Amino acid sequence: MSMSLVALTLLACSQSTVPVVVQWKELPTWPHASGRAGPAAGVDDGFLIVAGGANFPESPLWETNKVWHNDIHMLALPSGQWQQAESTLPNANAYGVSLTHPTLGVVLIGGSDGVNHFDDAMVLHHLGGDVSMTPLPSLPNSLAYAAGVLIDDTVWIVGGQPSADEPVASARLDSLDLVDPQHWIEHTSLRGPARILPVAGTAHGDLFVFSGCALVDGEREYLTDAWRYSPASGTWSQLADMAQPCAAAPTPAIPLGHDMLLMVGGDTGATAGQANTLKDDHPGFSTSQQMYCTTTDTWSSGGVFPRQGTASQGWPADSQWPTVTVPTVPWNGSILVPMGEMRPRVRATSIRMATPVVKSGALEVLDWVTIAVYLLALLGMGFFFSKREKGTDDFFLAGRRIPWWAAGISIFATQLSAITFMAIPAKAYDSDWVFFVQSLGIFLMAPLAAYLFLPFYRRLHITTAYEYLERRFSLSVRLLGSAQFILHQVGRVAVVVFLPALALSAVTGIDIVLCISVMGLLAIVYTVLGGIEVVIWSDVLQTVVLLGGALVAGWVLLEGVPGGWSTFFADASAQGKLNLVHPGFSIAEPVLYVVIMGAVFNNIIPYTADQAVVQRYLTTPDEKSARRAIWTGGLLAIPASVLFFGLGTLLWAFYRANPESLQPLTAIDQILPWFIVNELPAGVSGLIIAAIFAAAMSSIDSSMNSVSTAFTTDFYRRFRPDITDHAALRMARWVTAIFGVVGTAAAIFIATLDIQSVLDLWFKVLGLFASGLCGLFFLGILTRRPGTSAAIAGLVASAIVNFVIGTFTDINVLLIAAFGIGTCFATGVVVGIFAPSTKDLTGLTIGSKPPEETPRLLKR
Repeated sequence: MSMSLVALTLLACSQSTVPVVVQWKELPTWPHASGRAGPAAGVDDGFLIVAGGANFPESPLWETNKVWHNDIHMLALPSGQWQQAESTLPNANAYGVSLTHPTLGVVLIGGSDGVNHFDDAMVLHHLGGDVSMTPLPSLPNSLAYAAGVLIDDTVWIVGGQPSADEPVASARLDSLDLVDPQHWIEHTSLRGPARILPVAGTAHGDLFVFSGCALVDGEREYLTDAWRYSPASGTWSQLADMAQPCAAAPTPAIPLGHDMLLMVGGDTGATAGQANTLKDDHPGFSTSQQMYCTTTDTWSSGGVFPRQGTASQGWPADSQWPTVTVPTVPWNGSILVPMGEMRPRVRATSIRMATPVVKSGALEVLDWVTIAVYLLALLGMGFFFSKREKGTDDFFLAGRRIPWWAAGISIFATQLSAITFMAIPAKAYDSDWVFFVQSLGIFLMAPLAAYLFLPFYRRLHITTAYEYLERRFSLSVRLLGSAQFILHQVGRVAVVVFLPALALSAVTGIDIVLCISVMGLLAIVYTVLGGIEVVIWSDVLQTVVLLGGALVAGWVLLEGVPGGWSTFFADASAQGKLNLVHPGFSIAEPVLYVVIMGAVFNNIIPYTADQAVVQRYLTTPDEKSARRAIWTGGLLAIPASVLFFGLGTLLWAFYRANPESLQPLTAIDQILPWFIVNELPAGVSGLIIAAIFAAAMSSIDSSMNSVSTAFTTDFYRRFRPDITDHAALRMARWVTAIFGVVGTAAAIFIATLDIQSVLDLWFKVLGLFASGLCGLFFLGILTRRPGTSAAIAGLVASAIVNFVIGTFTDINVLLIAAFGIGTCFATGVVVGIFAPSTKDLTGLTIGSKPPEETPRLLKR
């Protein structure tokens, strides 16, 4: 039966353009002739636990009474044998709410025995071949036919019927914290009609309620409305109506990808009140699977349930039809649907398993040709510039011959990366423009970099920023700072390479490890060949292509929105998608002051302490050119930020107007690549995807070259000052290749983790490894008293504080850098009072002007 169901699903997929978003499969069937409706079900300790339920086990079917059960059965997943537990429920029980907690067990709340509705709540736990029961606080009132969800460790219950003879439904919303289950808490009641048999769901920490039946003078009125409740604000909001009711459908709704919920079948009310008339001719319940997108507030088809068997075959209990009045049970990334009601009085015996189907797009041949040409062009640039790499000054600083405008674009591109191109539109698609100010921080920090830090880096004739730390503090501080920068770059490469690889894997189906490996290998080859010069000029190329591709994508998106610009702007404004400010004083949410602090502290880090950016200052002929480069990079951030945030909002508007074009995505960061591959013309898609790869490789090559510069200058050449320049260049190339391999391996490791937002991960990496280093440069330039002990104490304190914040608190990730920089600086100032510096600091602090820049002979 299992194979036939899979085959039927594939056949339905091949014969219809309706999407298939879940793959159905069967587990071992129920060990009795008649299944159950309304059982409690969940997974604990690798066992599916099914308790209670109701059925009509006797014949003739239409002349017997309903039987309510209290027995408990267990199935070792995935394909073990059913066994009956010795324990039983306190009462025969069906139509309660049952939910699976990942560690506690199966939560059972309320229910009925046909005469009485219960207020009991308990946890069922598999224990040594039996099931134990732990009581929970009783509900405020008895309840059956309700729905519920588990959000973190809190149970939420909505709707239902307080008693069997009560002619009205409940609109109550109650919650219970399972970690500290003192008592139930009543919240604002459902704003829509009170209802029984709704479908509940959860996404993004919110509760969703769909359909159900209102009771009007004891008669059922089938509903199509939908509601969302935010525990954070305590408010309800009405959502778009469903195409048809789905009362009593399996609940909670099946989560699909990042922001979709699937309702399977359900009772539409088309045959309401006709069960005794139709009997064996009853057509069963809906096979429609309705899919709701929580981001765009739209409905689309999720395909159809692959039913098997007909009424003329006598409706055997093991035939495949969608069932109602049954819980859904999460297990190993799939959803189990144990039994349920196929039609009045007929119960299924099958245990069905729904596994989400991740659909990939398909690039055209022209796209693949475009990608290949683009990547080969990068290799060609590496070979071209390799002819100029005569020594370390060429490899690290491009002989100081880079024009200011190219250096400026490269500074911008280094900060741009694939994170900006994909994660920022994804954030705007998912929420609003609250991070826009954060992006503008690049421009805001340009003056500080140009007039405070640049003179020190240019006029001290240094190759790495960390040479300054030795002159200001000591050799140990230089080595510690350089090593921390290298560690930071490992994290940076892992994040910025993983993101485009994830996108390529999602839209083409190519293995993500292969994607990461190819990008890493190509970047290693051309960076080893061409040094910083190929890095900068490849940055220029990919910036032009990415910005041009974003403009083309934006134009196509706007064309796909009915009503064009005016409709888009009005709709986005009305839905809060253009909000720039979240008011408040929370440290956990991206409120205004948090974003401003993030804009300042997150963007000052690369301009002061990041060798990958500082190195660009040093590739220009003089300080004036370097200052122009900084301003160029900062000015480019303004239109680019508008473009990328606008792209995200346009994606939201496009898929809101065309919900059938959007399929479930495993991560929100895939939304832009999905659009590029599926909606843009062939060739254009390939060019933009190629540019995304180039953006990722640009981040790899920048990190490889800067790490090579830091290691060769701060470690190898520092301890072997007599080494020839040729030997140093050879070492630099070896370090470039080795670091490229390490960074690629780190990206592959990141791919094995469950990452919800790559942008959030990046802020954590930035704060943990780079913020203390930035604070160290401020300490050195702005103060005179702190010495080596103060500097090291500042770095250690910063790392500890950032680790604690990122691991044990809910402080917003945007503030991590501020805490890191501030902790390092403050700790250094305090320790400096007791351990002052004894060095001559002439030309090394802001109060002591460095000597004017003098020409420097290039090593050949």
